[in-house]
Amino acid sequence: MSDRHESLVLLALLGERWDEASALQRQKPVDPASFLALCRLADVAPTVHARLALFGDAGLLGRDVADGLAKARAKTRVDNLLLIARLEQALDLLIAAGIRPVALKGVDVMHRLYRSFDERTLDDIDLLVPRAQRDLAIAALERAGFSGPPEAERLHWFRSSFELPLTSPGPVGVALEIHWNLGQALRYRIDAGTLYERAKPLDVGGRAILRLDEHDAVAHLLLHHVQHYFDRRLKWVIEIGLLSRSPGFSWSRVAERVKAWGGSAASGLAMAHVRKLCPGMLPEAAYEALPAAAWRLAATMPLRSTHPLDFYRGTRRRLVQLFIAAAALERPWDLPGYVRHRAMRDRSSRAEGSASGSRSTRGF
Repeated sequence: MSDRHESLVLLALLGERWDEASALQRQKPVDPASFLALCRLADVAPTVHARLALFGDAGLLGRDVADGLAKARAKTRVDNLLLIARLEQALDLLIAAGIRPVALKGVDVMHRLYRSFDERTLDDIDLLVPRAQRDLAIAALERAGFSGPPEAERLHWFRSSFELPLTSPGPVGVALEIHWNLGQALRYRIDAGTLYERAKPLDVGGRAILRLDEHDAVAHLLLHHVQHYFDRRLKWVIEIGLLSRSPGFSWSRVAERVKAWGGSAASGLAMAHVRKLCPGMLPEAAYEALPAAAWRLAATMPLRSTHPLDFYRGTRRRLVQLFIAAAALERPWDLPGYVRHRAMRDRSSRAEGSASGSRSTRGF
């Protein structure tokens, strides 16, 4: 069953285009099962519930949808309470070790961009620490019962990325990632020191930590979306819209950041997806500052999707992912070296994962 109609209704609700959502529902009521499944896939069910409550008509899409969204938000409330508790435990450990981390993604925005902590799913905990304090941060957490990957897989993470996944202690493990940079080998060159210099204070339950400057946060969201091959999760685009409303926000400054990082090409493609998803959300100046090169759009045209949510088709297939990665390379002549790097990293991941009984997975 096609979910195109349900996708249009979902985008209208997330964009707070109430008249459009109501008109679409009158024209053709959404299929409850399809709409709820789409909300779960896009990871926005509690956000949609909150938007309908803001509109003042929780039953706009029918009782089955209203009940399903209410259940999803109740689950998010319970899940987020657990994640926040583990977040605060981790922050206490890091602060006691003399580390003041930078909150990334949901850990940051949930505390300041949403009306309630249960309006947004929090899938894991992402914290940035200085490279010089990476090992100290990991050791402080592991001494308290957080567990990391076995040694062979850990070496793979250290060699091929700028993050390490950990799992909290307890009967229900919470995923926590320690980052020491936001870049990617052979793709983005980010000076983590400047991220810290521009970082802003953030209070989390009385704990004084840091968050990214709004321009760094938006630049990171754009690159992160490309890293995940333009998947259907929609939190990133909602939060780009919210962050861009901050006082003094400048799209030209975002363009400066991604250019310095070597991510202008990738960001331009991500912005093209933003325009498709939410055409009226951002000013034209945003797209002028971060344009998608015509040749990159033309090169990827065979993969383009007509589905309302998707920019490309078949993005779970490895060859498609490599094609997208190649199109998003800042310097096309780096492609041979990048392909060799990917092949070596994939072989290393398989070998080390087999030796440790597990396997790590990464975006490009």
